[in-house]
Amino acid sequence: MKSYHFRTLVLSLLAPAVTYAQVAPDAGQSIRELERPQLQAPAPDKLELNLPFLDDSAPVAGGPSLHVNRFRITGHSVFPDSELRALLADLEDRELSFAELQAAAQRLSSYYREHGYMLARAYLPAQEVEDGVIEIAVLEGGYGEIQVDDQVGLRGFAMASIDSLQSGEAVRAKPLERSLLLLADTPGVEIDAMLRPGASVGASDLIVNVMPGQGFSGTLHLDNHGSRYTGAARLGGAYSLNNPLRLGDTLDLRLMTSEEDQLYVRAGYQLPVGPWSTRLGVAYSYMDYELGEDFADLDATGRARIASAFVLQPLLRSRALSLYASLQYDHKRLEDKVGLFDSRSDKNSSLWIASLTGDSRDSFGGGGVNSFSLAYAAGKLELESPLERLQDSFTSRSHGRFDRMNVSLLRLQNLPGRFSLSTRLQGQWSNDNLDSSEKFSLGGAHAVRAYPQGEASGDRGMLVNVDLNYAVADGWQAALFADYGRIRLNAEPWTLERNHRELSGAGLALRGMAYGWRLETSAAWRLDDAPRSEADRKPRVWLQLMRQF
Repeated sequence: MKSYHFRTLVLSLLAPAVTYAQVAPDAGQSIRELERPQLQAPAPDKLELNLPFLDDSAPVAGGPSLHVNRFRITGHSVFPDSELRALLADLEDRELSFAELQAAAQRLSSYYREHGYMLARAYLPAQEVEDGVIEIAVLEGGYGEIQVDDQVGLRGFAMASIDSLQSGEAVRAKPLERSLLLLADTPGVEIDAMLRPGASVGASDLIVNVMPGQGFSGTLHLDNHGSRYTGAARLGGAYSLNNPLRLGDTLDLRLMTSEEDQLYVRAGYQLPVGPWSTRLGVAYSYMDYELGEDFADLDATGRARIASAFVLQPLLRSRALSLYASLQYDHKRLEDKVGLFDSRSDKNSSLWIASLTGDSRDSFGGGGVNSFSLAYAAGKLELESPLERLQDSFTSRSHGRFDRMNVSLLRLQNLPGRFSLSTRLQGQWSNDNLDSSEKFSLGGAHAVRAYPQGEASGDRGMLVNVDLNYAVADGWQAALFADYGRIRLNAEPWTLERNHRELSGAGLALRGMAYGWRLETSAAWRLDDAPRSEADRKPRVWLQLMRQF
């Protein structure tokens, strides 16, 4: 009984703090909203491969006939003899014209190409027919010379994808496409490639030109996507120095500041290593804030620092489907202070994230593109203050180990005329009460657009966005949209308060390019309860101006 009264007393003392945390962003929530990943539709691959002319003209009808007892196939090594002869079994022990014999050879050519041997060719060599045995020779289309004209001076493992192709091996569409696309993915370079007849019969030389691309790229943006209390109006930029050391490397820098003097900086560096186009990278993020508006008198400030290291491995790379696996380690330090009460909160966490990401293209319903991501994270949160740990033990019990699963799906579907449909699904699942830096939120410019940034954060949730787009003019698009989200605030609740929230909204959007600037704006009306984190707005308007260079 004494234990019950003590717990009740502690909860009553903590209740104001719990309510306050629902409306005032802290360091964890602020850095989470800034680094929340957003799936993008894949950009079209610009790589063009010029192929030598292959004569696949139809056989000329007619001509003399002869009795064919069986076929003898020569020059092949990829498929066993029995597999190729089975393709011609219905033609044996028959009278065949010369045109029909040519068609038999084309069967073998088509079979090779269906299996990715893009330059393979079967033909009827000059021969004297004995005992009704017809020879069909196969040129499997191997590489002759592989020549790379490197005008950039790439070093290290930047050319590993091309080095995987060997002279003499048969030319296959998928390995060739993978190698060229991975090379084309190298920042700061552009490539073109061609296959031309080689010096030996049936061989093709691969010629790859590597040319300087854009050495520096970036974006400048102005938006109102921030929290009202840390500054809704924001100015920022993202900059990339491409291939600075000629290693196929990238140096990235992102900067942002808000009207309430929130500051965010992120620097990252990555480069390819090893023979499989693996990429290693490191990054460091820093964010500080000072609460304004309704919380200005609290003198509340905070900062977040994240050190990251990751490895990224392409599993599949083609125009139709690309798939990547990654493993990332994050170490986070989160600090919050309230000067009015002379209080301070210090937390740190270590987190491992394993993920699969990718994109694909298809012809379903007129064609479309997809992006997808699946991630599993496991970590440990450390509350540095003994008092915080005591408070936590009676409330969220977030101190210690935790894990979560995240999924994101995006589909951009072509529709008749000028219409297209964009559907986005995001979700998070956890059995643990998570720190604010790991939660999932429903409101914001890229979530339920009728609610403020960071509204309704919880441990489990799902979010759906559907946009019906119409191309009103070249480079301009209008949209009708609807958003819906549902959240479980705490995986394991410790109060009797309602533990779920649902948010929904609908509205209009306009996107386009003018005078070198990209405009994205939307107006959204809520269809559920009023927001709790800040004042209601009908409609809620979001605006972003962006310039690329």
